[in-house]
Order: sequence, then C-alpha cells, then structure tokens
Amino acid sequence: MSPSEDVVLRVDGLSARYLNDGKIIKAVNDVTFDVHRGESVGLFGESGAGKSTVGYAIMGLFERMARQMSSSAGDKEFKELWKLRDDARRRGLTSADVGRDLPGLEGRILFQGQDLLSMNEEDILKIVGKDITHIPQGTVMSLNPALSLKVQIFEAAWASGRQGDLPHKELAMSVMEKLDLVDFGDPEVRMAMNPTQLSVGEVQRILTAMALLPRPTLVIADEPTTAVDNTIRNWILDSIALARKEEDLSLLMINNDRTVIAETVDKVAVMSSGYIVEFGDVAMVLNSPGHPFSEDFLLSFPTMEMMRKIREKGLRLRGIPGSPPSMADLPSGCTYRTRCQHCKEICRTDVPDYREVEQGHWIRCYRYEEIRD
Repeated sequence: MSPSEDVVLRVDGLSARYLNDGKIIKAVNDVTFDVHRGESVGLFGESGAGKSTVGYAIMGLFERMARQMSSSAGDKEFKELWKLRDDARRRGLTSADVGRDLPGLEGRILFQGQDLLSMNEEDILKIVGKDITHIPQGTVMSLNPALSLKVQIFEAAWASGRQGDLPHKELAMSVMEKLDLVDFGDPEVRMAMNPTQLSVGEVQRILTAMALLPRPTLVIADEPTTAVDNTIRNWILDSIALARKEEDLSLLMINNDRTVIAETVDKVAVMSSGYIVEFGDVAMVLNSPGHPFSEDFLLSFPTMEMMRKIREKGLRLRGIPGSPPSMADLPSGCTYRTRCQHCKEICRTDVPDYREVEQGHWIRCYRYEEIRD
C-alpha cells in the first residue's frame, strides 16, 4: 500500500504464530492494511480467522501471551523454538531465512511511523493505554469485581499519563463527560458500585468510556457489542461514532456482524484462515464482494435486501460448505480452496498474491477477473 502522511497505523506483512499441543499455529499470515487519521477500518470474518490476534499484536500482547502458553506447557522443544526465535530476531532473520516456522511475530506494525515490533516493552507501554486504547468484549470479569468503578476508572486515567496529571476536580469532570457520552446513568451515585452490580451492557459502556478517557489517537474495539441487546448496542456504537467525530479518532473495529461493520467503518478487511482475502470500501465489499469467501460468508447470513435480490434472480441461499482448515495444518495454495466452488488447479499449489485490482480494492484470489466477468 502506498505511503501517506496521514496514515496512523500501517500493518505490513504481519505474521503471528504460537505453539499449542506440540504444533505451530499460524494465526495470522502476511496481513497488510492501513488505517488513516480519522478513519475507521473493520476486520471482518468468521470466528478463528485471526482478527483478534491482529489486535493483540498491535497492543504488544500477543508475544507475551504466546510465551506464557509455551512456559506453562513446560515442553522443552517449545523453549528451544523460542530461543531460536530470539536468536533469529537478534540477527535480523525471519522464519523463511531460518528454514522453519518460528513462534512470535514477523513483519512490521507502524504506529505514526514507529515500528512497534522493534520496541521494548517499556517503550510500548508509553503508547498503549494512551495513544492506542482497547475496548474489549464486555463481561463482568473485564473489570476487577473487588474494586469500585470509581477506583478503576480513575486508575485507568492515571495509568495513561495523559489525564492523570490533571487536578482531581478537572479529572473528575473529564470522567463524567465520558460516562455521559456513553449514556451511563446517575454516574455520581453508581461510581461507588462494583462491576458485579452492573449488567453486561453497563459494563460495556464503562469499558468504552475508559478507552476514550485518555483521548487516544487509535481505538481498537474487539467485538464490543456481542453480548448486549440492540438498544445498548446502538448506544455504544453511537458513542464511539460521536467520539470519533469530536476527537478525530481512528478506529479498528473487530467484528463478525455485518450490520455493525456496515454502520461503523469506512473500509473493511475480510479475513479467512489468518489471511486478508479482500480489502476495500465497506459499501463495495459488502454489496459487491470480489472474493469467493467474502461472497459465501455474506450469503450465509443475508440481509432482507439480499434475500429479495436472490429470489429475483432465481438463486438459492447457501451456507459455506465444510469447515475452516486447521491453523496448525493449512492446505497448500489458497486456504479457501477446499470450500470454494471456483477452485482450479492453480489455487491448489500457490498462495495467491495480495494485489490491488482497482484503486483501493485489494484481493487475494487467482480467479477474481474471471469470476467478476
């Protein structure tokens, strides 16, 4: 993707692997996309496609989690592979250079021009929580059940280093503004409550307010509306949209709900088996998908308008046949080939290039032009 001065986040050739049950899990493969200033980009696809892993990698959490998994497994081979990984990194080598798949991250994650993958943990912590914040999927366990909401919200503000140096009165006003933004009623009274006294929807609104409090440059929202009803869902999405408008935020929305993606993002990256298979303007991708997986995934839960068009054309609804391949044993060639009705011999042998087929529209498919014709 071409360089641009207003690119806030550039993920470039990102791969993420971890060890589990004696195998290398290829969670993310050669992922590339940009998020511009004030822009919202969605990561969209079926569960297990690697969407959340991309978010963890950006926040500097993936390798820590992957190393902890290896450590708790106590497998000598796992420890040797991590030593090989660290040695290769010191020498500037990749898995391809070494000749075997290694755990951890490869590629680049550029945030405002700085490569997060080249930073140590101390430097990453100066960015994550302040310039990059995270809205997780809300559950009661997302917050400490033993502490009051007030303690946890103010603690998050102080930890960010951005709002924490304000006088207490001004900080309290800022907290109230964000709670009002997410429509958290009676905050003066309810701040003394602990998370177990709240509904899932209320917890989600608190988490959203905490992510917006440091006035970040980039917010990563990981399925923030999955466990809430439609009314709360709309409040949360509206509050994120309002914050984006008022503070010129960039947003990375991770979701497998086409309605949320359609309502909240400008561009969408469709993920399948750890790869981005299609990237482009959200209206174009959702209404006229160019990759066979994008089309099949969207047709597996159609809108009423799609159902009307399908009936008019005499077509029938269909789900995606088969199951996604194991991330520990991806097939050769295109990873969607075992389920794709357009598969040809070339699809079985080589992984398709990620290429720009039209301005701003990227596809990973050999047969895009034939299928479109």
